[in-house]
Amino acid sequence: MNINASNLDGLFKTFQIKFSDAQKAANARAFPNDVLAEDVAIVFNCGGSATQHSWLEQLHGIHEWVGDRVLNNAKLGKLTVVNRDFENTVQISRNEIEDDQYGVYAPLIAMMGADAENLWKKLAIEALLGNGEWADGNPFFCSGRTMGRSTFTNASTAAFSKGAVEDAIAAIRAWTLYGGEPGEVRPDVLLVGPSLEASAKLVCEADLVSDGTTTVSNVSPAKALKVRVSQKLVGDHANEWYVLGDKNGVKSVGLQKRKLPELTRLDASKDENVFMTNNFLYGVHARGEGFLTLPFLAYKGGAASVDAWSEK
Repeated sequence: MNINASNLDGLFKTFQIKFSDAQKAANARAFPNDVLAEDVAIVFNCGGSATQHSWLEQLHGIHEWVGDRVLNNAKLGKLTVVNRDFENTVQISRNEIEDDQYGVYAPLIAMMGADAENLWKKLAIEALLGNGEWADGNPFFCSGRTMGRSTFTNASTAAFSKGAVEDAIAAIRAWTLYGGEPGEVRPDVLLVGPSLEASAKLVCEADLVSDGTTTVSNVSPAKALKVRVSQKLVGDHANEWYVLGDKNGVKSVGLQKRKLPELTRLDASKDENVFMTNNFLYGVHARGEGFLTLPFLAYKGGAASVDAWSEK
């Protein structure tokens, strides 16, 4: 290839197509139960370096209006989520472009596109596994959290079983809002790692169950859950499992998308990297963060230990 602006523009367009096609493919499930970001997270398109999520305090349900409006006096604190920067860079020798060897880099560019799109799923799962400090100063997953009129536990050391999953569903469904109205959370996802996938499918998808002597229809509330599998739930996290819910479109994980992944280039003769090292650079930059939203939307099982909630 003759190294000129027109040919480099054409090469970059080819790379962009590879990158974009890989992003689209990453949004499809390679296996039927693979988890996608949309399964567990609600997206917030935000501006600025950080977002303060004061909406977490507004947990009243609608009720009869008698006298003055009832104002929410709950003081949970405000959750401030700071966006992080993410990058990925590929270096290609100018000589390889000149010698028409650029085709061997197309799969690498495609991999960059897939990794860039998978960033949001990665941040969502990392938020769940990280169990960071919530707005009230306690870990998101803990026991005995007091919120309004309710005390709520959303974590357990219980190993995965049909009964443990049903207990988690019951805990989520029992939550009430600050005004005393039912929370009406809809548990809809059972998130597990590869080692628990088969067991989870038996609990959630089997039409018949047996106690060893009698076979009956599976009427467990767990049948309403979709089994989703994350490759992040391995090693120290292999025995963890999560029941995740939805309330009017709000999910247990929030994703701040400050800047979507974009493929950029430094391949002009005047660029310092080309002049000094004879290499072209193609890179991706994205900004964002994952965080946990409302504790009554999620339940963690198989925890190594569970912290007790305390007044802060």
